[in-house]
Amino acid sequence: MAWSQGLGERVRKRLVAKVYLDGVLEYITRRFNIPRDKVSIAFEPTIAGVVRPDLVVMYNGMWFIVEFKTWPNIVYDIEQVLKFKRVIDEYVKPQHAIPILAYVYIAPPQNIAAIAKGAKPLVVLHLIHGTYRVLYESL
Repeated sequence: MAWSQGLGERVRKRLVAKVYLDGVLEYITRRFNIPRDKVSIAFEPTIAGVVRPDLVVMYNGMWFIVEFKTWPNIVYDIEQVLKFKRVIDEYVKPQHAIPILAYVYIAPPQNIAAIAKGAKPLVVLHLIHGTYRVLYESL
């Protein structure tokens, strides 16, 4: 039973990632002037047997580590995506690793800048109606 519940959660997260992929790619390609057809995408890659971000978008030594959230718990969410970045920096060693929290449905009501406490780099997006809104960006 626990296995099937875990599998169900993974399937749900993968579906959310695919549905909202366009909004994330639009942000990344516009903000960093990257040709959309030149990125590589990995859904739920296991990195060093330790972490499994929802999505990783790679381009020319840059890794965008994307974690989708359907219900905000901003303190935990920031800690989680920064942990993913630390592990990727340690084991993969990309030229740049940029963690992105992508909230779907509900945006966090808190002041993200105050909670992030200068975490750099960090991007927080709210994905809505096929597009995105930048809630926080520190690069």
